[in-house]
Order: sequence, then structure tokens, then C-alpha cells
Amino acid sequence: MSLAPLVITGVSQFSADFQTILNRAVKIAQIPITLLQNKNSDLLQRKTLLSGLNSSVGALASSLKSLGTVAAQQGLTATSSDPAVASVTATGANSPAVYTINSITSLAAAASERSLTSYADSASTPVSANGTVRLTVGAQNYQFTLTNNSLVGLRDKINSLGAGVTASILTTGNGNYLSISANASGATTLTLTDDPDGASTALLTSTNQGSDATFKLNGIDVTQKTNLVNSVISGVTFQLLATKATPVTISLRTDRTQLSSALRQFVTDLNSVKSQIQAQTGKDAGLLSGSTVLTGLKNITRQITSYRVSSGSVKNLSDLGIGFDTSGKATFDQAAFDSLGDAQIASGFQFLGSATTGFAGISAALRQYSDPIFGLIKIEQDGIDRIDRSLQDQIAALTDRIDTMQAGLAKRLAAADSLAAMLEAQQKSVTASLQGLTFVLYGRNQNT
Repeated sequence: MSLAPLVITGVSQFSADFQTILNRAVKIAQIPITLLQNKNSDLLQRKTLLSGLNSSVGALASSLKSLGTVAAQQGLTATSSDPAVASVTATGANSPAVYTINSITSLAAAASERSLTSYADSASTPVSANGTVRLTVGAQNYQFTLTNNSLVGLRDKINSLGAGVTASILTTGNGNYLSISANASGATTLTLTDDPDGASTALLTSTNQGSDATFKLNGIDVTQKTNLVNSVISGVTFQLLATKATPVTISLRTDRTQLSSALRQFVTDLNSVKSQIQAQTGKDAGLLSGSTVLTGLKNITRQITSYRVSSGSVKNLSDLGIGFDTSGKATFDQAAFDSLGDAQIASGFQFLGSATTGFAGISAALRQYSDPIFGLIKIEQDGIDRIDRSLQDQIAALTDRIDTMQAGLAKRLAAADSLAAMLEAQQKSVTASLQGLTFVLYGRNQNT
């Protein structure tokens, strides 16, 4: 913020000097404001740097956690020998295995029936002898009296029951039919009976009462209501897509690419954090120099790069193909990783640990800094915001004080200018009088 001095509209020969005095006074008074503004600018830049660092630290914490997740699950991927019959996904399995679906006898399907007869007019043709109807869904009965004894009234009443079915009207060249479909798959009882306490007349077909998924897994008979199977094999979900009498094999095997991809992302995120730390330290230290956040993160990155265990064939990061150059930048050697044997990969999983233990467990220390609510970086940013508000208040107070000073000084200088102009006028008058008197006494102007 820069205050423009008021302009003195002077009438004396000294008005320019008075303006210079005012300008200089305002400029001197603004020095504390400029210092505060510079300090505030540095603070805001510091907050921006912390924001970028927070993002990078959060990414590094996530990549470490991902490494732990891959390691805990041993990088398993699930495959099906016939994806058109059964698709499969690993959802947390942590050991290799092979399962056989010996046969798939039937797929789960929702019950769906239609009215036995058609109705000429869906809005007026009666559907019930006395208006009393009972809907049966599974073991639950819903008996009701129609206020509108028509296909439309019956449809709307069924849909209002919350019985887990949906009724609709099918319009054909042969008339209008009622269609009722279960909202969920699985074998059930779906009937609609007119005058249930009397003639008990069936209103629906009984050709599609739904079906369960039935199959054998490793020779064990399994029956369930849906084709999505997620509770039979721990950590594995598969979808039945078609029936098949011959076996389908589900395999859980380690996929090395999961680990190499996670390691590569970790290296990228680690380098991002380290480069930002290095930019704020040393002889060309930035605005974050001396920050306790920076000091803490330097210690954590050192812990990451020097992490070592005493057992197993993989004892440190270099055994997984991760190296560091003289500047501390991490690199990932894909060829070195590809040369690792299965036993070394297994040892690598043990070295990495899980999302909360071992090498990957260091992610918890990083989250103490990057947490968006309680993280140490957020706490420091909140402190900067408080200082920013304080500085803005100080700047505003000083600005008001300078405005008052400037207005008062301008007023006094304007008064001095008017007085100087009056004295100039008086001086001219006295000078003219003296010149006239001299001419009278001496007959000439003494100055000529």
C-alpha cells in the first residue's frame, strides 16, 4: 500500500517547497508500513511454500502406505481360467492360492410374473371380484382392499407397499397385462391372489419364481441369492456370468508389476519432498529455513533412505533396485528389480511390512505433518494466518494515523502558504511606497 500525498494548491512562491515538505513527511511515515508489508509478503510466500510441501508429503505418505498394502497382500492378482463364465477380483487376499469352481448349475435371477389374463381397459376394467387382494413375496403377505378396482389402481397399490417388488402395466395388441418383478435376485415366492378369504383366485402366472446361484467350489455345494460372490473366499470376489458344467479355475498369484509400480511411484514422491527440502536449506536457504517442520521432515527422509533390517535377503532399499546419487536423488533400477528371484520378492514384502508396520509404517510419521486438519504443517499455516491478520491490523492502523497526520500537516502548510502570500503582497506594497517616496524626494527612482 502506498499513500499518495495530498496536493497543496498554493498561491505563494513557496508552495512547491511546502508540497515537498508534505511529500517527504508522508514518505518517511510510510517506512514502517513498507516494512510490515514486506514482512507480510514473506509470510504469505512461506505459507505457499508450506502448502506445496504439504501436498508432496501427503503424496509420499500415500505411496508408502500403498507399498505396505501391496506387501501385506503380497502383490496378489486374481485370474479366471474362463472370464466369460466367472470374473474375479482380489479384494484383500494375502496368500497365493488356487480354487476350482467345479460346475455352475444356475445363475441367480429375479422373480418376474405377469397376470394370467389381459384387461381391456387398464383404468376401468375391474381386476378383482370384491376388491380384496393378497400379494405374497417370499414369506411375507400383504393383504389390501383396492380403492380403485382397476389395473392402474392395483399397480399403484402394489408399488406403495414397499414389498420389494415393482409392478407395471404391459400394453399389447391383445390387451393390458400386469407385470410384477422382484427387486432382488434369488428364488422366492411371488403370487397375487384375488378374494384370498373366499374364492382365492390366482391372478399371476407362476413360471418365473426367480432362481438362486448354485455352484460347487472345490467340491462344496454353494447356493446364494446373487451372482456376486464375496463371502465364500476371504479376500476374493467373483461374479458368475454363465452356467457351465466343466470346471473354472480361480488363481491368486503374485504380480510383480504391482510392486515395481508402487516402488517407482514412491521414488518419484520421495524425490519431490527431498528437492523441496533442499531448496530451503544450505547457503541459498529459502523462507522455510529454520522451520521446525523442515527439520522434522529432514529427519524422516533420512530415516526412509537409511532404513535397514537385519534378516532376509532384502535388507534395505538398494536390494529392491532403489539407489541414491551424490545429491541424494533416488533412482529405481527396473533391470535390477526384474532380476530378483521369487524368494527375494517374498523377502521384499517382509521388508516393506504393511500400511502400519515395517518400512511402509513410516507413512504414519509423514501423516503427522500432512494431515489436513491436525497436521504440523497445517498448524504452522494457521499460525501464519494469525500473524497475517495481526500485520494487516497494524498496517490499517498506521495508514489511518498517516492519513490523519497528512491531513493536519497539509492544513498547516496551506495556512503557511496563505500567510506567505499575504506577506509577499505586503512586501510588494511597501516596496512600491518606498519607490514612490524616493521619486518625490529625488525626482527619480533611486534604483535607476
